Amino acid sequence: MNSPRIPILSKEIIRNEIREFRRMLPQKKKKQMDQQIQKQLLLVSAFIQAKSIYLYASMNQEIDTWGVLDWLWKNKIPVALPKVEDKKLRFYFVDNQRDLKSGIMGILEPLSSCPLAENPNAPVITPGLAFSLEGARLGYGGGYYDRFFEQEPEHIRIALAYPFQIRRDIHCDPWDRKMHMIVLPENRIDCDRKMDAL
Repeated sequence: MNSPRIPILSKEIIRNEIREFRRMLPQKKKKQMDQQIQKQLLLVSAFIQAKSIYLYASMNQEIDTWGVLDWLWKNKIPVALPKVEDKKLRFYFVDNQRDLKSGIMGILEPLSSCPLAENPNAPVITPGLAFSLEGARLGYGGGYYDRFFEQEPEHIRIALAYPFQIRRDIHCDPWDRKMHMIVLPENRIDCDRKMDAL
């Protein structure tokens, strides 16, 4: 018996739906889930045992990454944040919030004085709007992370997500890079066998 087909919506429709879901999320519930996601992330050995972490500074209704940043800084784990240069994504180490400035679309990015991060094995906490159980990712449309992972494919790719961001109608284009793991408030999804022991 064939399983029912999932209608394929346009990427922009899905993006708008997820943005609306995030906008409607009560702040108290959001804060609770953000804290649960951080706790789940700190159970991932590939994260807590890493010599450095590539992260991003959350904004608007994204899952809050500032608690994770504070934990990394407190525990003296080098953390690098992205910066767009010539349509490419590069990561730079930041020691505190004073190392950041407003960049493209108001996203906080490292100052030009921050040192370039060159660790091809660092886990990358990757932003996105929606994900499939198999690790397909729908980003914001710029393609920066896909191009970055094409150049540096060895990174472990970890996404943070609210439950409503997991969808069955997310599909990969040939150039898209799948996530290895998705961290949710209550559990983690291993999208790749290499993460089974992590």
